[in-house]
Amino acid sequence: MPGILDGRGDEACTVDQDCADPALFFCNTATSRCEASCRSDDDCSVKRRGELHAILGCESLALGCRCDASRCVPALCTGDDACVAGEVCRDGACGAPPSASTVASCHVVPERLVAPVGTTARFEVWASDARGEPIVLREGITWKAMTEQVTGEGTGPGATFTLATPGAEAEAVEARVGIVTCRASITVLPRHVAAAQVRVLVTDALTGHPVQGASVLVSDLSGHATATGATDAAGVVVLAALGEVGVSVFHPDFGYVTLAHYSTLGTRDLRLPLRRNPADREGGARGMFGNFAPMGAGDALTLGFMGLSVPGLLSDAAPGQVLGPERQVELALGGMTRPFQVPANVWLSGLDLPAQPSVTAPGIAGVCDASLAEVSEPEEAMRSGACGTRTAWALTAQVQTAELPAGMMDPGTDPLLLLARALPPSSRFSSALSRDVQFTLRPPGTDEPSPNKLTPVAYDFRQVPLAFPFAVRVPALPRFRDSYLERTLVLGTVTAPGRGMVPLGLGAAVNSNPSDPNTDLLPGLTAPGLVRVRMAPAHHGLEGQPYRLIALASSGALGGDLPPGTATSAVMAPLQAPRFDPGGTQPVTFPSGFLTIPEGARYNPDVAPWHGLLPREWRLDAQVPFATLVRATFTNAAGRRWTVWMDSRRAALGVRLPVPPAGFEDRTFQGDVAGSRASHSVEALTVITDEGGFIGSAALAESGGMASESLAKSTRAVSALHQGRPQVSWVEPADGASLPRGATVRVRVDGFRVGSTLADEGGVMLDLRDGGPGCDDVRLRSDVATKSGEVTFALPAACSGANVVLVASLVDLPGLPLRPAVSAARTVRVP
Repeated sequence: MPGILDGRGDEACTVDQDCADPALFFCNTATSRCEASCRSDDDCSVKRRGELHAILGCESLALGCRCDASRCVPALCTGDDACVAGEVCRDGACGAPPSASTVASCHVVPERLVAPVGTTARFEVWASDARGEPIVLREGITWKAMTEQVTGEGTGPGATFTLATPGAEAEAVEARVGIVTCRASITVLPRHVAAAQVRVLVTDALTGHPVQGASVLVSDLSGHATATGATDAAGVVVLAALGEVGVSVFHPDFGYVTLAHYSTLGTRDLRLPLRRNPADREGGARGMFGNFAPMGAGDALTLGFMGLSVPGLLSDAAPGQVLGPERQVELALGGMTRPFQVPANVWLSGLDLPAQPSVTAPGIAGVCDASLAEVSEPEEAMRSGACGTRTAWALTAQVQTAELPAGMMDPGTDPLLLLARALPPSSRFSSALSRDVQFTLRPPGTDEPSPNKLTPVAYDFRQVPLAFPFAVRVPALPRFRDSYLERTLVLGTVTAPGRGMVPLGLGAAVNSNPSDPNTDLLPGLTAPGLVRVRMAPAHHGLEGQPYRLIALASSGALGGDLPPGTATSAVMAPLQAPRFDPGGTQPVTFPSGFLTIPEGARYNPDVAPWHGLLPREWRLDAQVPFATLVRATFTNAAGRRWTVWMDSRRAALGVRLPVPPAGFEDRTFQGDVAGSRASHSVEALTVITDEGGFIGSAALAESGGMASESLAKSTRAVSALHQGRPQVSWVEPADGASLPRGATVRVRVDGFRVGSTLADEGGVMLDLRDGGPGCDDVRLRSDVATKSGEVTFALPAACSGANVVLVASLVDLPGLPLRPAVSAARTVRVP
């Protein structure tokens, strides 16, 4: 009947004229029922609709309704300032503030801190009720120092303390929420004043625990070790260092870190946090979606896109820690059936899809407590990376087939890009959150791979609508090689201290017609370069946390493992709050632009000089304007990393990497029998202080700014090129195949730029061996590859033999084999 919140009338219809008032109702042909419609917010009010057609639900809401995609929907708040005095904004609605007396437990974030005297640190508190549900308070919280090691006090959800007196680990900061208290443990190091020495503090980046037994190496400009030592129980080691040095940290359970070109004229007091090896453990959460109802007559696609929050920058996590493995699904639409590769954390229903009870999302190690099943010793579990606590999020939608985007069934469609482009024009999308999800992590293969080993998360399918549509003006896109970046994803996020980044909405655009610095013009928007975004307010325990907008441009598919040669560039900015601006009349802008792609990075893993590079030298030949930092990351076959940091202005000078200490693998190599190179990527970052000053690598390491949350907060832009590693593989023929004389054969090249110009790296050489007449000692070279990296060769017409061996290898511009050599062989029969 007229008056229910969704505006659905009780009249059956086939056209709008069948409804009571076509100016206020439309005929939903999918359900054959009349529904309330609108063109402006006034159309949702009783003043415009009159008593007969009033939407009673809108009149009963404190904030009323808004006209969103021609539907009257509840207006939501984004913060307490949107509510009347005495009320607060929770889950998008204004209401009475919660009481501190309902708090049953709390946690201080960070739970643990090791830092030198004089460090200031901000602590925040998470509170929950007896059922474990989050409670966000603005009053009823007091802070105090528990020992002389720290000074400070405060009220409210967070407070800042100063480390004042050296001392061993102690519970030094306390938050009192009602009658409940919780504390943070702090170790205060004395000031480092020794001359000609560098002190290095090594911690777990995601828990704050000191890392004992890490091997720290000081090297000179030639990469030779000048001092080595191991960290103690406090994660500290002091080593001799003079002049300009490199400082490297090695531990088998963590990614290696090298700080290059460090001048000992600074404080000589470094804090180098380490991230755990991403593939050494696996686990996370299992999401189940409930409380959704069919939309009525006609087919509909129901989907849920789930994940766990990511601490730090997205690139700090391995792709498998964000999306998980892919699976294939087949959608049937309009008489067509098409396979899609979708991540394991995407739940789909409808369109003849088989029933899917749940989806899984990988988790990243962190903190946990004794309430987590299977964890009897939380301290030990945290120290070994066996548990974590993250925020589980989901974006959900139920869309009728008539509303699905055009081109959905086209081959090669990117599912994430498709979702992001479909989302902003529709009001049927929602956000769901569970703020504190604990989970266990296990070495791969130690338990049966069962979803029951994952922490269950039950999502309310329509928890909070993505009620804020607006437009974002994306900065001019950077060029990569012969064209501009092709795809842009815009994320509306909130940052949860100790948990990580949580998406609350998104939008996307392509750059294909034409390929220029602007994303393509979207229907309903006024200019190219504008991207529609739809976003939810912070809710279910994340209220009051800062909003952040991220625009990510890419040369290839968004999400998942990046193929070699993929370029990305991202820009980040604080967002005061999501806007309700469906027409995009006041686009949100970024204060800075995209960084250019850091092309021209080279590494010589050999013990001899090679093409202008000294042994074990890494160098970036091109500068990236406005970047303050550069980091190169090597990732071996086991997913273990070695990250090298330096100021951007020093990248062109190069850095010579030290040989890892005895017993440590050299992660610049793949770790295979062939001794091939590891995968290689390079990033350029713009990192600034709160006051807008640029931060270099030395200041970052001396201030503790390399910690995951600090780095993410201070980064304004980052660009990356995933170079991969040089590889050549056979496309055809298959091994043992029979070929006619003069046949064409094909290989694929990855992680190596085929061509004959100075901007290229070399070509592919094909050697024919062990054949009969016309085959032996034949060498063919090609410097031409397709966009997908395929290279073709025509075999000599005179070549024949029962066992002709074809060896394809990568060579440099002068024609010399790479070092280490990269080749692939096939044995064929040529009658």
